[in-house]
Amino acid sequence: MTRSLKTLRWALFGGYVLVGAVALMAATPAGLAALGLGQVDVSFLPATILGLPWSLPLFLFDDGAAARLATLGICYGLNVGVGLMLARGDS
Repeated sequence: MTRSLKTLRWALFGGYVLVGAVALMAATPAGLAALGLGQVDVSFLPATILGLPWSLPLFLFDDGAAARLATLGICYGLNVGVGLMLARGDS
């Protein structure tokens, strides 16, 4: 049972890292080109949702696209750090 929970934790962490990377790519025109989408589809919403709770101020304030992208990268990095600590758990 413990081994299956450990495997589940790492699978969920890996899924979050993968989905978060795609969400940050969707926030840049170059990332969208790598994903095979048009530049018209740029959206910060998926990365903002995956950056919660650190990205809550972004729903209230608009400092521009560059500041928002930098903030989302930091929010995602913080969540990856917390997720890594949770995935390692009792290891």
